[in-house]
Amino acid sequence: MNRTEVFAIIFKRNQGAIMHAVDGLSHAEGLLQLPGDSNCMNWVLGHIATYRDGMLADIGVEEYMSEEETSLYGSGSSPITPDSPSVDFDRLVELQKLTFDGLYGWLTSNPTDLEKETRSDMPFKKGYAGYWESVIEHLAQMTGHESVHVGELSALHELAKVSMTGK
Repeated sequence: MNRTEVFAIIFKRNQGAIMHAVDGLSHAEGLLQLPGDSNCMNWVLGHIATYRDGMLADIGVEEYMSEEETSLYGSGSSPITPDSPSVDFDRLVELQKLTFDGLYGWLTSNPTDLEKETRSDMPFKKGYAGYWESVIEHLAQMTGHESVHVGELSALHELAKVSMTGK
């Protein structure tokens, strides 16, 4: 098994967990927050999409997010609350599908440019801070980073289910 096949498996598993977590939820339920200093599902989904979009930009595949959207979810962005600006939940779900399809399609096409230098001309911060020298380094960092945030979705999904039942 080569490196891109390993990354493709991880992204496919993450995507399955994401789609399970968002199934049947509303925009309001996506804004629910656990006690303490935690992220709501809306922020997690926007953050994942922002980082995926940055990877798409780095590999030269179609990007999907606007500067306005990425500014809400990039590293160091403000928390998303019911009173703050946010991207609609349906759009965030759509972005999960679009960015996954772009990355998964690229990974399964047996790309040969993994050692290519990363872009130094990002037009605006798309979950990308230029820490990596090669596409493979960026992909490795992003895969781990995304997996951490996907892990947050299970508890947020349970919170939304409890909210839906009123218990």
